[in-house]
Amino acid sequence: MFVILTAPLAIWGLTSTYWLILWCVLASLTVLLLVLLRTKWSKARPWRKCAILSLWVHVLLACAATTVCTVAGAPESGDEKPIRVAVVTTAPETSEQQPEEELTPDWELAADPPLVAPEVEPLEAPEFEPWEAPKLEPPETPAAPLQETPLPSPLPSEKPDTEVRESASEMVAKKAQEPSPQEPHPEPDSAAASKTETDVPDTYSDRFAKDRDELAETRGGSAQTERAVQAALGWLAKVQSENGGWDASRFGAGKEDRVLGEDRQHAGVRADTGVSGLALLAFLGSGHTHLRGPYAQDVASGLEYLRQSQRSDGSLYGDAQMFARMYCHSMATFAVCEAYAMTQDKRLAHMARAAVRYTLSMQHPADGGWRYRRGDTGDTSQLGWQLMTLKSAELASINVPDITWTRVESFLRRVRRGSVGGLAAYRPDGPASRTMTAEALYCRQLLQGSEVYPLDPAAVREATHSITEKLPTAADRNLYFWYYASLALHNNQHQSPAAAQAWDEWNQHLTTALVTTQQNDGSWDSNTTWGGYGGRVYTTALSALCLEVYYRYTPPETSSEIAGRKGWQSVRK
Repeated sequence: MFVILTAPLAIWGLTSTYWLILWCVLASLTVLLLVLLRTKWSKARPWRKCAILSLWVHVLLACAATTVCTVAGAPESGDEKPIRVAVVTTAPETSEQQPEEELTPDWELAADPPLVAPEVEPLEAPEFEPWEAPKLEPPETPAAPLQETPLPSPLPSEKPDTEVRESASEMVAKKAQEPSPQEPHPEPDSAAASKTETDVPDTYSDRFAKDRDELAETRGGSAQTERAVQAALGWLAKVQSENGGWDASRFGAGKEDRVLGEDRQHAGVRADTGVSGLALLAFLGSGHTHLRGPYAQDVASGLEYLRQSQRSDGSLYGDAQMFARMYCHSMATFAVCEAYAMTQDKRLAHMARAAVRYTLSMQHPADGGWRYRRGDTGDTSQLGWQLMTLKSAELASINVPDITWTRVESFLRRVRRGSVGGLAAYRPDGPASRTMTAEALYCRQLLQGSEVYPLDPAAVREATHSITEKLPTAADRNLYFWYYASLALHNNQHQSPAAAQAWDEWNQHLTTALVTTQQNDGSWDSNTTWGGYGGRVYTTALSALCLEVYYRYTPPETSSEIAGRKGWQSVRK
């Protein structure tokens, strides 16, 4: 009997006699409880019956939890043989796979061809069949300077200012006399150089004039100033880095001089693209492009350096710090657009257009100016470089929206100062500054229109008087001020006898100060107002640009066409 009772209970894990007796007692008590509920406790309140039953059910559940084993024994401890399952993975029968095509990431896709021609192995001449062929034309090949090997850059020295192995003037003469690798020397006639000398915009035509030296002398220059320019270009070519750019920090950039009492956090220490742009502008201003002249290879390497430095958003500021970024971008873009306008080399088109788009995107939509970051309200110092950049872009057939010029004109009105509006401030809420007055005057000359936006003669006289109150001297050199003042006064000299006299007086002091302070190696030292930020490359390039003013831009015979456009609107008070 015992075996019969324990056999089914074993299914639940109850094989112990002790637990069997316990469950028999519990079963008896359960039966007794049910009998009492139906007899003696039948008249009790229902909630008491429910409470008693609930309590007893919980007792039974507790006993079941402590006595019933749901899993008993360890693996392979029972009488039954364990079941073993093996997972076998078989390789599917597949045909011999073809190697997957390697995907090329976007940044490794074919880009614009480099401006510096790569070295290629000579190809075997093809064999022609004896049939009547058309007259063969000379193959289109890049200009000879592009095929030359880049000049090695001198190693940095502790004293680059004084240790010069060869004077700049001697190097210029030697470089000009070097025989060309191709005889005779062909003019640039490649597809990249689609513009001929007669196709150069009129603004730049004097740079290529055959009588340029005589032209410069009639406008205030001299053989001495031209020798100074050529010596400066020779020094710039000599110190060009192997990557094609100019190293700002190598020549003293980034020194914090706290000009005007402001800490600019050593702005300029990594302004390589900015000083490279200025150096290229100096070459371009003297008529040297990447397709012509003894410095063609140097200019080509510089433009290629800027192309390699351009970011995906089109900016050309490189690794410059915040205070120098927009200056670097504008100076580099200025050089690229000017080179593109002078040559129409299609290899420059993408870089120039992308850089101009970035410039337009950084203009404040309400204020009309530019500053350090997108959304900053503008300042006049930034405005001048951006305006010259956009003017060069238009000469390169790059469209600039009319609203851009409207915003610029609005900003210039907001920084006007003086009794008749001839002076200008750095910011719309600041006082007048002589440097900003010169810069704003030149900006107004670029925007002027005969009817829509005429230059008030009284305002021009007020600006001219302020500028000429501080004539250039060797003891107090502010090349930034001299650069804009020279452009504005030279551009204005034919407006009146007083304007001509102001230019003559300014030019005499300018040439004396620059020629007497030029170093023997062709450079200018950085001991100037802003020279600590830009270094020796900055001061040398800017000094050369000042001395190129006589032929760099052809004086306009008529007013600018910007303000005469149909979509351009002057903002009046």
